[in-house]
Amino acid sequence: MGVDTTLAGAQAELVEQAKWREHPNRDTPEHVRDQAELWAGQARTELEWAKSLSKRLSEGAYTMADDPDSWRTVPDHLKMRA
Repeated sequence: MGVDTTLAGAQAELVEQAKWREHPNRDTPEHVRDQAELWAGQARTELEWAKSLSKRLSEGAYTMADDPDSWRTVPDHLKMRA
């Protein structure tokens, strides 16, 4: 599963949570609704962070281990045995 798929799923979940918070079950205690608001706020913050990170990664913000001229090389254990 790709990052974009994961982000889209998280976004969809937040939409569903918002619908529930707007029209909660009458039997749901108020403190549970407040807890849900806290969790939704944390999820929104994490989603925005993940979107920002995904954008930076796609723009090449970090050098990866398998990039040419990387500061780190990934050992190929099969070649080391030959």
